[in-house]
Amino acid sequence: MDRVVIVTKPSRLEELVLQHLTEGAAQFILESRGQSIESYKEEDATYKAALSEVRRQIPNDLPVTSVNREDLPNFLFRDKDLIVVCGPDGLFANLAKYLGNQPVLTVNPDPKTVAGVLMLFPPNAVGGVIAQAQDGKHRLESLPFVKASINDDRAVWGINDIFIGRKDHVSARYEISFGNQKEHQSSSGVIVSTGVGSTGWMRSVAAMVSGLTREGMTHKLSTLPGATSNELVFVVREPFPSPNTGTSLVTGRVVPGRPLTVSSEMPDGGYIFSDGVVEKAVEWNAGSKVVVSVGDRYVQRIVR
Repeated sequence: MDRVVIVTKPSRLEELVLQHLTEGAAQFILESRGQSIESYKEEDATYKAALSEVRRQIPNDLPVTSVNREDLPNFLFRDKDLIVVCGPDGLFANLAKYLGNQPVLTVNPDPKTVAGVLMLFPPNAVGGVIAQAQDGKHRLESLPFVKASINDDRAVWGINDIFIGRKDHVSARYEISFGNQKEHQSSSGVIVSTGVGSTGWMRSVAAMVSGLTREGMTHKLSTLPGATSNELVFVVREPFPSPNTGTSLVTGRVVPGRPLTVSSEMPDGGYIFSDGVVEKAVEWNAGSKVVVSVGDRYVQRIVR
């Protein structure tokens, strides 16, 4: 370990101030809309206190640098960095695709507001974990990515999920193929989730299915893969039955050697994006075929 890199994100208060130039202006706007700025200020203070504790826990003889979420695409990580990411679960997903095999220590700054499914440690535990890492006694788990390979040599990677469809709310038209099944479909798109992502978007889909079918734990999404599982789960959102489109192939489990293939049948408007980052969607129009599989790439998370 040659360096510690602390990964952060702006608080909601900082984002408000950036938008309205001053805290006073932001407070005026919120109050004019019947809201208070106090919860934003409390959240900001808690986050800054957590970051201060993280920095206090790092040994003085270790070089330390910080990088904000917006600067991740341009930041050069080193092979011997230890990454400390402090923030909501989504910040881990933002970070993962920029890493190689560097160990990642995930810190939950405020369990009252952050679910912390991916963020495992409190700020005051950072020093002990770093000491273990320096002695080579830390435990790692490998979290697999999902990979969407498009037939023009482009690839989209995700640590949570891949979305295949459109950025707007118009139905997507495509042909889906999985195992021995093949079908033309019109739907709101296809979600393919990793075990990590199964705690987010896919979990909400499973809850929706359970509520709609009243089948409790008997539906196909009743069990979802764990974070380290080399298994992906896909669902078709709101498939529409018509003379030309079917609804028989709506969910399945992708494992190594058994990918999911989806071919666009839209002249324009088709897109693929990962981890909810619509701004970085790639076009996926008629003639484009995407093959979704478990990627041969992992992020290394430190665990207890």
